[in-house]
Amino acid sequence: MSKLFNVQTLLEKLNFEKLNGLIPVVTVDVATGRVLMQAFMNREALIKTAETGLMHYWSRSRGKLWLKGEESGHYQKVKAVYMDCDNDSLLFLVEQVGVACHTGKFSCFHNKVKDHVEVEGLGGGGSILSQLQEVIDQRLKEKPEGSYTWKLASKGIQAVLKKVHEELFEFTYACLVESKERVIAEGADLIYHLALALTLRGLSIEDIMKELAKRRYGESP
Repeated sequence: MSKLFNVQTLLEKLNFEKLNGLIPVVTVDVATGRVLMQAFMNREALIKTAETGLMHYWSRSRGKLWLKGEESGHYQKVKAVYMDCDNDSLLFLVEQVGVACHTGKFSCFHNKVKDHVEVEGLGGGGSILSQLQEVIDQRLKEKPEGSYTWKLASKGIQAVLKKVHEELFEFTYACLVESKERVIAEGADLIYHLALALTLRGLSIEDIMKELAKRRYGESP
């Protein structure tokens, strides 16, 4: 029996025989919703994960158990675990320490083939808030002509905070007397300007998401 989750019950339900004793595992960053990596677990790896609260996998290439982060220090602290409908794969929500990929990228899935969604310049890969942060970072770095983000940011933090106050008022007003569609629209404007203000302070919207994840799942594994 594990302190983190009931590993014995999970072992009894999972169909390890389908893939010769291995279970595919998808690991997702709990704060951002980004898929970090896909790997495999055998029974031993699952037991070690449950016992320690840190992700353990089975390396098919090396033929042995490995603790994620044992060499790099980039551990993955387990926050939640889900089993799929066929009982033959698992999804873990984790707090990623450092980066997940050996290349130095945050996620192993960084080689974009085609955007899945395109909303106001936001591409696929990670949560929509993570994509928003990527676009803001890109605009501030490249300073493209005609960019609203760069134009506003170039005026300084005071100008951005003024817009945050304006959008907060408009959001409040929409909540009180306008339609749900207007509430959604004004809420989106508020979040965008908040993300820009955070960026100018050397922070990011992902820092807020990580704080919310800590409050939801707690500090300890």
